Amino acid sequence: MRIEIYYQRKKFLKHFLSLFFIASFLIPSYVFAQAKTVTGKITGSDGNPISGVTILEKGSKAGTATDASGNFSLSVTKPDATLIISSVGYEAQTIPLAGRSNISVTLTGAAAKELEQVVVIGYGTANKRDLTGSIVKVSGKEVADKPNTNPIASLQSKVAGLSVVNNGTPGAAPDIRIRGTVSIGQVHPLYVVDGVFEDNIDYLNPYDIESIEILKDPSSLAIFGVKGATGVIAITTKKAKPGQTVVNFNTFYGFKKLTNKIKLVNGDQFKELFAEENANNGITTPYDYTGLTANTDWIDAVTQTGKTTTSNLSISQSTDKNKFYLGLGYTHDEGIIKHEQLERMQFNFNDELNLNKAIRIGINVNGARNHNPYDATSRLDDARKVIPLVSAGTKPFKIQNPYGSDSETVNLYSGLNTALQNSGV
Repeated sequence: MRIEIYYQRKKFLKHFLSLFFIASFLIPSYVFAQAKTVTGKITGSDGNPISGVTILEKGSKAGTATDASGNFSLSVTKPDATLIISSVGYEAQTIPLAGRSNISVTLTGAAAKELEQVVVIGYGTANKRDLTGSIVKVSGKEVADKPNTNPIASLQSKVAGLSVVNNGTPGAAPDIRIRGTVSIGQVHPLYVVDGVFEDNIDYLNPYDIESIEILKDPSSLAIFGVKGATGVIAITTKKAKPGQTVVNFNTFYGFKKLTNKIKLVNGDQFKELFAEENANNGITTPYDYTGLTANTDWIDAVTQTGKTTTSNLSISQSTDKNKFYLGLGYTHDEGIIKHEQLERMQFNFNDELNLNKAIRIGINVNGARNHNPYDATSRLDDARKVIPLVSAGTKPFKIQNPYGSDSETVNLYSGLNTALQNSGV
């Protein structure tokens, strides 16, 4: 039994050694038959050699770099290998060898188009390659498709570091902060419209905006000095597109109403609560409610379903010599408080004329005519304080016109019982 096992082991070792010697001769001859040396030269688009260019064989760890004359030599594992050639500042290229042993490659500048992009910065424009600051760009389309009279109101939750708290009054500017509150100068950011400083942009039609850039950090705001401490919002209005004549009309119609309304007690419930209060205060004589027979929900009495509509017309034309753009807009916006409404007409005109290759003149005019609503921000709080026993009926009163110096007769709520309620409503 032991002799047999020994014989089998000896036989196995003999076959293993035979295979090892055969492989030692065959494998090196196969590897050397497949390996190949590739040489070449790398130059730039100007014809000058580029040193330090990385050359890698795709799917392998083999690689090398060019010398000071742009030459390289690389041993690849197979004749049909693919080389990946790359260098900082140049576009990477993938070159199949297809049996070639010598190649010449010309590299072009990386992302040249991106570096030549023009963005709004400071008083005008600059190349993107010259910027190091944090700038967020929002296209005008993202602003125009929102039903907001103020264009910045449409940026709510769209830009990191930009806080937008909208106001419920139609046409009122939202509270805008870039990266919080600062202790220098104004709180709101600085507006720059087509290179011109502005305190507000209420006159701008959102449909006439080409793009909005939000400048947020010191390196991009340095040109503005202290004025830019609160950030800058740079706006570019639409201009005519080269070689096009475009007529565009759009309109919008919508509704808005109060939701999650405060629940108020009715007349009988108020009398019950008031009697309990008097009893707690030691007053036993019942209150005389003569003339207070109403049962009014004052939140319903002062609110409405507001209607809002916006219509815009723009005409643009461009030739080799002249670029023309005209935009007209009309907005009617009712708030959820009765008699609260905004009417606004907006106008945008710009024309640019090329006199010759060296001289170009132009004009840019933006304007608006507003019929602003009165400030009704406290009306819901007032309505919450009025007792339901007061009638919601109105009476004619002669008052001064809030939009002029003349007087007019309007129907107002009246009849507040100050003996029962003296909260100053």
